[in-house]
Amino acid sequence: MEKGLLRSRDSVKRLNISMTLMGWIPPSRDSRFWWLYYIWTLFVVLSVFIYVPYALIMTGIKDLRNFSITDLFTFLQAPVNCNAAFCKAIIFYYMRKRYFGLQKFMDQMDHRGSGKEERLLIHNRARLCHYVISSYHGLYFGFLAIAVVGAMTTGKTAFCLYNPLIDKDDGVLNIYIMNLIETITVGGMVMANIILDVYPIVCVIILRTHINLLKLRIEHLRTDLEKSGNQHYSELVECIKDYQLIIEYGNLIRPLISGTISVQLFSTGLLLGLSSASLLFFDTMVERMVSGYYTFVILFQTFPFSYVCEQLITDCNDLTITLFHSKWIKAERRYKTTLRHFMLNIHPPILFTASGIFQICVNTNIKMAKFAFSVVTIVQGMNLLDKPNTNSG
Repeated sequence: MEKGLLRSRDSVKRLNISMTLMGWIPPSRDSRFWWLYYIWTLFVVLSVFIYVPYALIMTGIKDLRNFSITDLFTFLQAPVNCNAAFCKAIIFYYMRKRYFGLQKFMDQMDHRGSGKEERLLIHNRARLCHYVISSYHGLYFGFLAIAVVGAMTTGKTAFCLYNPLIDKDDGVLNIYIMNLIETITVGGMVMANIILDVYPIVCVIILRTHINLLKLRIEHLRTDLEKSGNQHYSELVECIKDYQLIIEYGNLIRPLISGTISVQLFSTGLLLGLSSASLLFFDTMVERMVSGYYTFVILFQTFPFSYVCEQLITDCNDLTITLFHSKWIKAERRYKTTLRHFMLNIHPPILFTASGIFQICVNTNIKMAKFAFSVVTIVQGMNLLDKPNTNSG
């Protein structure tokens, strides 16, 4: 690759940095002070993936009967999102070799990108992935900041985490301390959500990039009249090898994406319903702004990935059309026979599914929205609006 231009593996560089901060990429045992990183990993696991779920469960056991309607809907969203992130993290951990194996495939696919046009396309798509990752960081941590500030202006804690050492009702200082603890621990959960929500988008963007590069190579087949028939045939064979690499890349990441996205779709539908329903009960503008922002964040958990999957199907169909319209009519018989077999194998588009049950596409988000409206309808049917929005205790 030309100096200064990004490679495909650079697209996941910022994700790998986030994983390192979360303790998911341990250093070699030969490195100095490697044991400090394992202590940090243990701290993250205990404070984020153990304490946060435990604190939410204890809050539900101890304080649920004292919640107002608004407190109840604010609280219910936290354990749903938290447990979904925990399940996705477990799935990712057990299949993490698939994610890290992708970077070897990226290098192999980049090796064919010898032309300046191809190198620039790879560079631009890697930059796009950086923008996507940065946008998710800003969006998710923006919600965390708004939630904490909004809670402090109303004299509450943002996520109602149980803490046996600090009584949040005993003075303003304790509320500030609890909000600080919640910001740190929930911030770790937010970081985990960013990683688990963004990696499928980045992986599919790179997949689309190399499909588009293959389309460019197919368009240039048999356009150089100075090349011999054997050279034209060799270029066709190289395109077939490129496509095989693309298929192997998709097959490697598909089980990992299938597992995490199925959890994400179910939790997003439920969260979207709870968040939309909560807007019916909030009294202050600050609470409604926080809930509205959270609803917007929820949509970003699945819609961008569904959109790039939809575009991936279009790219695969365009690839088939490009192959059909390539300059093969006057080619030798061996070339035509190989191209015909290539065309038959290239026809099925590359698809991603949730647990192998339903295809991931924009229509999937529409069905998820219908599920969310069902939750809102159930809440409205319970006539909670007619009940006083005050603590019973």
